[in-house]
Parts: sequence; structure tokens; C-alpha cells
Amino acid sequence: MMRSRITGWSRLARDAGARLPDHPAGPLGRRQQPLSGGSPRPGRRVRLRRVTAGASTVALAAGVLAGCSSGSGESSAPKTPSALDYGSATVSEAMKKAMASPLGASGRWGVVVADPSGKVVEQVNPHEKFETASTAKIFSTSATLHTLGPDHRFVTPVVRTGNVDGKGVLAGDLVMVGNGDLTLGGRTKADGTVDVEDFDHYDANALPGMATLTPEDPLAGLNQLAEKVASSGIRQVKGDVIVDDRLWDPVSKYGVPITPTVINDNLIDLMITPKAAGSAAGLDWRPKTAAFQVTGHVVTGAPGSAPDVSVTSPAPGRIEVTGSVPSDAKPPFIATYQVPDPASFARTLLIEALARKGVSVEARPTGPNPAGQLPSRPEVAKLTRVAEYQSPPYSEYSKVINKVSHNLGAELGPLLMAVANGKRTYEDGMAIERAFVEKAGLDPKSFTLVDAEGGKGNQVTPEAMVQYLRYLQGLPEFKDFYDSMPIVGVDGSLKNVVAPNDPAVGHIRAKTGTGVDTEGEKITLRSKALAGYVDGPDGKLMPFAIYLNGAPIHEINDVLKANSLIGQMASSVYRPGQ
Repeated sequence: MMRSRITGWSRLARDAGARLPDHPAGPLGRRQQPLSGGSPRPGRRVRLRRVTAGASTVALAAGVLAGCSSGSGESSAPKTPSALDYGSATVSEAMKKAMASPLGASGRWGVVVADPSGKVVEQVNPHEKFETASTAKIFSTSATLHTLGPDHRFVTPVVRTGNVDGKGVLAGDLVMVGNGDLTLGGRTKADGTVDVEDFDHYDANALPGMATLTPEDPLAGLNQLAEKVASSGIRQVKGDVIVDDRLWDPVSKYGVPITPTVINDNLIDLMITPKAAGSAAGLDWRPKTAAFQVTGHVVTGAPGSAPDVSVTSPAPGRIEVTGSVPSDAKPPFIATYQVPDPASFARTLLIEALARKGVSVEARPTGPNPAGQLPSRPEVAKLTRVAEYQSPPYSEYSKVINKVSHNLGAELGPLLMAVANGKRTYEDGMAIERAFVEKAGLDPKSFTLVDAEGGKGNQVTPEAMVQYLRYLQGLPEFKDFYDSMPIVGVDGSLKNVVAPNDPAVGHIRAKTGTGVDTEGEKITLRSKALAGYVDGPDGKLMPFAIYLNGAPIHEINDVLKANSLIGQMASSVYRPGQ
């Protein structure tokens, strides 16, 4: 991951999908403070500053729509895509105007819009390759949905070594086996669906003050497992509690470990509540655990002041929060800390959950996960199962990944595909993903996929993306994929890209993407992208792809302007009553 003065908002900017809202204080007109973000590892300092102009903030809130816009169940695409028919397609006046805007004129554009039959109705540089940014998640989520199946559920078991005597004493260990569950109950609602907030805590450090926490207990799955262990008759564990995270070979992406056991996205949520200006702000966190000691002092600043919050880890197991937040910040103000060792984190949390259910463990609850004590994987598979937690279907997880562009969730995809095919490495999974994309009939030279989340180096031609989108319409899991994408003007990263009264609201589902590069004082919008479907004639879908690469920018406002610009371009494709 690029380390630079704007790294903090560049990760969010890949997917923000926001526009500047109307506000009495006016648009964000001044040069913004540099931001740095991500979640700190031990010894790393992270400073959070919200982007503001007076009291104004960038509104990235989104609603959640339970149903589908028209066209979600319709498909005119063949099982394998035929070559698109370009005919005499050029580009509309609305598209030309957007591309000629001050921001648009400085970059390179790629556009393909096709009608339901595959006839291209708009095109600009259709055969050139462009950086995908997070539109690469279209490939990874669709391939994972197809490989696992939308109804796939993750089962996380707890097994035991040794025997249990008549008093409930286990003369052995408890082993929780990680199987790739993204939330382990932490987002699961009472109806079995998965909660997706408008602005997810996973990007809280990128634009501070924007994130909202899901109301569900992040420890829900562990609590259920602990209750089932107690129900099995175990009252005391003489051995240890161990997390088996050997489902795939260890891997990190951009400094984030991608592990088969995930609790609360492997984050500690730091919740700051502003008080009266000049007084100390409240500080709380979740989940509460002996694994981490959280200390700090955050001052409440004047109304409209820029927040300046630092999260540091001066030593393993310690988190320190300092700085200031404005008195008018919406509580709680969220920051996050990236857990560096997810398996040890999960082990401690499970021991604590067991204690709450009346099961004592003699081993020390904190410290490294004792993975060296584990039997072999085949031996673990034969051990007596004392509890298990079953996840919602993967189709629900795909909504988390695409609607808020959840990078950890996306990066699990290649590893899950690898395991489903009897393999173990991230590159094994990426090879499976690339092979799936080629099955869509795309020229292998028309795309380059280096990861699942959309980092630098992922490239595609607009033509290939549209061909791929058409191909997906013919697959049995298409509705699940379609439902996973943000809806223009309604939810996720597309909530605010058009005005609330725009006719296209509710009629476009698409994946956003934004990437930013820096070199010294030079800042470049590496990619602003949007690809998906517009409701077309007779409720059928029109696939499209719009890319802007290489536009010089000066501040975060320019990223937001680009979000709005491309949202308006997609909106221009929709024609009510067409």
C-alpha cells in the first residue's frame, strides 16, 4: 500500500461513491488537511482528521432497500457473450459535456454502454485497458458466488481433545476451527440477513466521523459457540483453547492479515463521545477484552473544528487514543485499531465467552494462540464436535463486500475458491478467478487481475467489462450478484452520486471504484470507475462501464467531484419510459 500524505483517505476514496451535499456552509472549498488512516499495528501512529469546511461534512449516508429495481430478474444475454455490436456508436452530448469538464478533461476516458441485445450505444476508447480500482470486486465476488454457490454457509466448529468426566471436566483442549466466516454472527440480524451500514467501520479511519457501527453484538457467534459448549456438559477445561487457522496458507494483503477466523473484521472499534467544548470526551470501545488495554485522552474542541485523533499502539496489547473532536461531531465518533494477530485475538475472546457461560479454562486467556499444540488437520477433523456456528448464506456476505466495498471480505474470495478446489494459496484462488473470467469469453489480454479488492495494477478494457457483465446475466446466481451491488441514490457507495430527485434513482446498480496515487506534492486520480447495469427498455438491463484514469487532482474535493461526475454520466444513460 502506498505510504503518503493522503493515504488515509485514498483507501476510502477507492469506494466512497459520494457527492458533495448541499449545505448552508457551502462546498468544501479550501485545501484539505492531509489524512492518514488504516488501523494501526504496534508501534504505528495513525492520525485521523475529518474533512470539513466549518461545520460542513461530506455526507456519505445511505439507506437500505430490501427489494430490487425493475430488471433484476430479466436477462437478454446469452450463456456466453458474443462480440459487442458497435455499429456507428459514438458518445452522447451528456457524456461529452462531462468528459470536457475541468476535472474530466485532464484524464483519459473509457466508456462502453450496451443495450440489452449487445448493441453498443455509447463508446469511448473501448479497447484500451484502464485501472479498475474496486470495480475489480465485480470479478472476485461473482467468481466466488459461482464457486461456492449463493446458498453456501460457513460452519465454524468447536471440537475437543481428551475426555469429559462426570463432573464436566475436560482433560484436554477445545479447538475452534476457522472456516472463512466473514462475520461470525457479528452482523447477523434476527431475520438471518446481514447488516450493512451506510458507511462501514472498516473505513472509519479514512474519513473520520463518518462511520456508523452495526447494532449487532460483534461477539454474537462466539457467545453462541460458548453456550453450546456449556450445553454439551463441559464445565472446566484442564487444557487450552486453540484456534485452528490452517485452512489456507498465511497471507496478508496491504498489511492486513487475511485469516479464516474473523471477529468484528479483526478490528477494535474506538468510540469517542464529544462533551462540552474544552472538556474531556468520552472514550469507549468494542469488543471489550483482556487482549487489549485501551487508554487515552481526547479533548472536545469547538463546534466545527477539525477533528485530530491519533490511535497508537505503543506496545503489543496496548492501544492509546489521543487528540480532539469537535463538540458538534455526531456521536459516537468512530476510529478503529487493526488487530495484528487475529487467531490470538479470537482465542482470548472465546475463552472470555466461555467464562460468561460458566465454563472455566485453566490456561491463561491472553497471549499467543498455541497453534503448535494442534493435532494434524486430518486428526482435528475426526475429533468430537461439541459446538458449531452456522453463518447466513454467502449471498448475504456478497452484499457487505459490494455495497460498502469491503476489502477484507473481497480478499477472502480467492482463498475460499482455492479451498473449494482442494488448494491452499491466495495465488491458487486468483488463478481460479482468472480462469472463471476467461470462461466468459474474454480475451485474456483484455484484463489483468492482481488481487480481489482492486489495488493498483488491476486493469480491464471497458469492452471486456461490459461483455463480462452480460455473461453474468446468464448465470443462475445472477440475481444474487445483482442484489449485492449498490443502488444509485438509495444505498451503499452510490447513495449520494446523484441528486435525490434524479430520475435514475433506484434504476442503476453498479460497483464503484477510486484509486489515488501520490508522488511528492503531485496527486493523481489513478482511477475513478463505475460499472454495472442501468434499467433499460421493457425492464431489461443495459450493462455499462465508465473509467477515468490519470486525472491530476489537488484535494479530496476533486475525488468527490469525480464521484458525482461519473454518477451523472451513468444517470444520463437512463431514459424513463424508454
